[in-house]
Amino acid sequence: MSINENQNQPKNKDFFNGVWHLTVNDQVIEVTEEVYRAIKRPSWTERKRKEREKRCIVSNDRDRTKRCTEDCSQCDNQRTGSVLSLDKFIDDGFEVANAVDVAGLIEDKLRLEELCAALNELDPDNRRILELFYTGKSEREIADNIGLSQKAVNKRKTKIFAQLRDQLKNWA
Repeated sequence: MSINENQNQPKNKDFFNGVWHLTVNDQVIEVTEEVYRAIKRPSWTERKRKEREKRCIVSNDRDRTKRCTEDCSQCDNQRTGSVLSLDKFIDDGFEVANAVDVAGLIEDKLRLEELCAALNELDPDNRRILELFYTGKSEREIADNIGLSQKAVNKRKTKIFAQLRDQLKNWA
């Protein structure tokens, strides 16, 4: 390899002989740059986040603040203490609302998507009937609004709910 070729190579211990390498279970594996970056990106992000936590906030002489870019080891304003966390908050005696049930949120989101898909399959008149029904309108008011008899609205509403019940029968 010539000097010029060597100078054009990335300055990284994981890049040598023109190929990117990862160490997995004490074995060195050749990978593409894309794979290398995809695997390393989370650790780079975490390292940068930790580094930013320590940086102090200084005035930028225009009544605003900015993050310090000087060497933190030489700075008198270096942040000290731990990072804020929910666990620390609880340990300090503060009350926290109930924990979020991520699985439940995902399940609810999937059910909502399924319901929206079922509602989108309805024709516009039937969708309008449901919309008015769920805003608290009576069958008589719905009938006046869309130009049908109250009996017709009642029959359609019954059919719509039966159709939705059938489409969403897998809901527990």
